[in-house]
Order: sequence, then structure tokens, then C-alpha cells
Amino acid sequence: MARHLNATIINEGDINTRRVKSVTFCARSIPHMLEHFRAGSLLVTSADRPDVLVAACLAAMNGVEIGALLLTGGYEMDARISKLCERAFATGLPVFMVNTNTWQTSLSLQSFNLEVPVDDHERIEKVQEYVANYINADWIESLTATSERSRRLSPPAFRYQLTELARKAGKRIVLPEGDEPRTVKAAAICAERGIATCVLLGNPAEINRVAASQGVDWVQGLKSLIQKWFAKAMLVVWSNCVRTKA
Repeated sequence: MARHLNATIINEGDINTRRVKSVTFCARSIPHMLEHFRAGSLLVTSADRPDVLVAACLAAMNGVEIGALLLTGGYEMDARISKLCERAFATGLPVFMVNTNTWQTSLSLQSFNLEVPVDDHERIEKVQEYVANYINADWIESLTATSERSRRLSPPAFRYQLTELARKAGKRIVLPEGDEPRTVKAAAICAERGIATCVLLGNPAEINRVAASQGVDWVQGLKSLIQKWFAKAMLVVWSNCVRTKA
């Protein structure tokens, strides 16, 4: 997107991995825009609106993975504001600037090519996995059943094989530090793909807060396990401790 807009990068951050799910033009006051300060949002605002910039930085420091912040108008960022936002920039918040005004920028965004670029390996892999889910594995197997050549799996095929084996095993994985963003994301992916049943250990309220800030949608069955299995796991640990002391 930065290349499409011919933008100047102010803070690169996680520009190669952040995903934009929605676009918000920040023309209103901060209280009326807070609902749009969520994971995956591209916040477009004039570069002379430091209040929006600071608010976005506060959200980033609270764990919200905003897609990116796009400043329009070509106004130079005040050095004091830049200094104030250093810690937020360190969280990976991508910030870039264009010389066009907000209206012209909106027109440019409408012509953005939504096709998967050749260097976006993450999206390419997701497309491959999506297509693979609709291919009959038995039919593919039958094509090579009579072949005498040794089978060599490509990395995507190897991952697919491991995923299928995990699904058939139907295991339950207990994850400590369940309020860590990476743990929450991984658990949601495992549940969504049916790889395993994940049990998150931690404060349910904190886990839900982290999930919301990371834009994670709870898959059916995962959320209800948090409280039940956390309580059960703690009871088992306590019981083992009592037996050991006895």
C-alpha cells in the first residue's frame, strides 16, 4: 500500500506483516473515533492532527495492533511529537506519509490493487492452504499409489500432512501464559483449523482483553474452555501438591 501511494516511510515497524482489514478517515474528534482504533485498521488523518497520532500511539502501547497510520498533506511531523511517540513506534506501528490531501488520498486508495503481490509469501501460503482444503486427498493419493518413485514432500505438503495427523489425533494442548498475544493467536489458529483443542491458563478477563486488542475472534468451543479447564487444571495441581506433602 505504501508503494501504491508513493508514501514516505516515517516508521517502518511491522510494515511487512501488518494486515489492513478496514480503512478509517479520522476527521472527527477522538471520542467519536475510538471504536475504529482496532487491530487491522488503517487510520488516515491529516499530518497536522497530532491528537489522532498520539491517540493511535496510546492504543498501540496498550497492545492494539493497528494496521498502519497514514498521514496526509505532507506536513512535517513536529520533532517533539515524534519524540513522544518513540515507545509506540517501537511496538511495530507502521507510519507513513503522503503529500496529497485526504480527499486525493481516498481516491488513490480506491484504485489499490487487491491482488496478491508476488512478494507477499504469507498471503500466498494462506491461499494455497485454502485451495488445499477443497482438494480430495484420497484422489491425489490414488494418482501416485502405483508409482515406484520415492515420495518427496514440499514444505507446504509436509505442513499439510502434519496438520492432518494432528486433526486425527484429536489432542488437547494446555498452554501456560495464556494471556500472551502470541499464545492467544496460536490457540485461535489451532482451534479454527481443528488442529487441537487448546486450553489457555490465565485470567479469563485478561485473556479476553488481549484477544480483543489483537483482533482475534474466538472459535466456538475455545472460549468456554478457558474458565472450566483453568479451574480444573489448578485443582489437579493443588491435589498433587497435597499428596506430595502427605
